[in-house]
Amino acid sequence: MDIATLPYSRLDPGNALARDYCVDPERVLGLFAWDYRDPAAFAPLAKIQDAYERPQLGPMLAEYNRGVGGDAERAAKIDESLCVISGQQVGLLLGPAYTTYKLFTVINAARRLERELGRPVTPVFWVESEDHDWAEVDRFFWGGRRYRIESDVPVGTPVCEIDLDPSAFLDSVREVLPPDGEAWSLVEPESNIARWHVRNLARLVAGHGVVFMEPRLLREPMRPFAERIAASAEQIDAQLMSDTGYERALSAPDGAYLFDAGESRRRLSRGEDLPAAWSTDVVSRVLVQNAAFPALMAVCGPSEIRYWSQLRGVHELLGVPMPAVLPRDAATLIDKGAARDAAKLGLDLDAVVCGEAQLPDAEQSDPVAARLRSLATEAAQLFGAVDDGSLDLPPNTEKNFRRTVGRLEGDLGKLAHRLEDARAEADGAGRKRFDRVLEALRPRGGPQERTYSLFPYLLFHGPELATELMEAFDPFEIGHYLVRV
Repeated sequence: MDIATLPYSRLDPGNALARDYCVDPERVLGLFAWDYRDPAAFAPLAKIQDAYERPQLGPMLAEYNRGVGGDAERAAKIDESLCVISGQQVGLLLGPAYTTYKLFTVINAARRLERELGRPVTPVFWVESEDHDWAEVDRFFWGGRRYRIESDVPVGTPVCEIDLDPSAFLDSVREVLPPDGEAWSLVEPESNIARWHVRNLARLVAGHGVVFMEPRLLREPMRPFAERIAASAEQIDAQLMSDTGYERALSAPDGAYLFDAGESRRRLSRGEDLPAAWSTDVVSRVLVQNAAFPALMAVCGPSEIRYWSQLRGVHELLGVPMPAVLPRDAATLIDKGAARDAAKLGLDLDAVVCGEAQLPDAEQSDPVAARLRSLATEAAQLFGAVDDGSLDLPPNTEKNFRRTVGRLEGDLGKLAHRLEDARAEADGAGRKRFDRVLEALRPRGGPQERTYSLFPYLLFHGPELATELMEAFDPFEIGHYLVRV
């Protein structure tokens, strides 16, 4: 394995604030509570966390982690520990690779801070199992194809309530991936989709001290704090809408900052009593997390960095210690085939990963296919705009929107590919080879880690690749890794 680091100044993280946070942090650190760059400087925050009164979570987390394969011993001692925390929505077969890179960052940062402070620092991973966007969970991409668990899940169903048989899905994936690879043991199927995901991640990082949790575990111990959030909605609005100097990622909701996570998840109205199965939105999740756990650092991706920049005043309003925000590790894995194809075309791998590479004989590319790919990219961007909240859908239209736009994106891409193949066959251009490189390193026109899971690479290269990557990544070296495997 050979690793190089691509500086973030070469990359587009998707928003200007995250770019400045990684490239020129002095411009934006004032929006956050702590400077993430110096792991030796966290003793003051450790004292603040020690003094903050929290409910005792150790026994409950120990029991849960015994069931899912997390570190029950460290979970039992969480109330006397500090921690580094992160989380992500549920995904199939370990989820997108950035989920596992977040997990590696949490483990490595906790190790480093533990050495610096000379006391236990536990890696904690929050699996957002109450999310109700099944259309974001039911898919797995590989080799330009999408594989799905076909099911008519009612709109609004929290993922933790979804029980399905994944056998047909796994059979279809086995047809294109090594059917007997060792890594299949990491993803032994279970009927509950959320629990399956947690156990998959736990097996991936077994022995590295990770404590896993799901938000439902906090409903009783954090209920008084959730009621404070509900009662403080107008004050939270004011803090949330303070000027950051950047485009806002979050706005005040039409309703409470909390959900009813019953059979069909819905946002609570302001003034409505908190139900037994209360759940968080993006703002309250961060607040509940930081009120429940003594976190020195929260490991975040670019979109999360952007919305955390609006939350310092909200933490101060509610008297909750705000941890430092550490950018998660990011990586592109480059196999020998992609490296060989890129070399034959004379492509610079850095340029490919940055989305700057063009086919050497670009004048031979099919203009209709280029237009189709542009339309497919626009369709994909619609998903992102809905996911990050910059576009709102009318009620009861999300399922049809995702099905139709997803099909449109796929059909446009397939037609563009056929046109490009025909052009390549006609004029001898290296379009197929170029497409293979993009498919491997920039699938669907974006970062590899957002589309592909780490799981196929573990099948091809062995489960030990996960440990090799984790040991090679440095959470305090801010950049994008190019990993030749």
